[in-house]
Amino acid sequence: MLIAIPISFGIAIFLTELSPSWLKRPVGVAVELLAAVPSIIFGIWGLFVLAPILQRHVQPWLIEWVGPLPLVGKLFQGPPFGIGVLTASIVLAIMVLPFHFGRVMRDVFETVPDVLKESGYGLGATTWEVIWKVVVPYSRTGIVGGIMLGLGRALGETMAVTFVIGNAHRISPSLLAPGTPRSLPPLRMNFTEAVGDLYTSSLVALGALLFLITFAVIAAARFMLLRLDRRALSSV
Repeated sequence: MLIAIPISFGIAIFLTELSPSWLKRPVGVAVELLAAVPSIIFGIWGLFVLAPILQRHVQPWLIEWVGPLPLVGKLFQGPPFGIGVLTASIVLAIMVLPFHFGRVMRDVFETVPDVLKESGYGLGATTWEVIWKVVVPYSRTGIVGGIMLGLGRALGETMAVTFVIGNAHRISPSLLAPGTPRSLPPLRMNFTEAVGDLYTSSLVALGALLFLITFAVIAAARFMLLRLDRRALSSV
């Protein structure tokens, strides 16, 4: 989410406020088409393309320069495997971009009445002042809703993560270390190895807990978007 939110926010701001008209449609369609790519394709791309690049060029640099730092350095220590939590995070960030940007953020930025922005420009505000003091405050409910929709997508997505996270059954403080996804497809695969009632019951409980968390996040996002629609209708 820390990777996806700034990128999607920047794309939405660029296309709604800064981009020339001839560039808006091609870039918008390109980002939204990411939602049509199957998750298994993202996983294969992350394993065979992204992971080698991170292993050779990015992770060694992080280990050398960020690893020795206090506190933050613990997140970037260990050997450069290529696969791991950081790789899975980057893949997930790319996957949730259409849900942040395509379906919510750009739409809520476009709901800002032109009279509000024109009033800001009339008072002498710059483009960035209008964006930060008019557009963003007016759209903050929709922005939060888009973030939570993207979080719901990230919580429910695991096939791509299973490819690149490493599937190591241990918890490590380093983002470069392999981990294990905790969601429905991996739980389903673990059922074939479940021995005893306790193991099976634990998998069922984890699945139910994941469902409740995902449902709560998406429901909260829908509620915020409903409030935004009501406010937009009342301002007409």
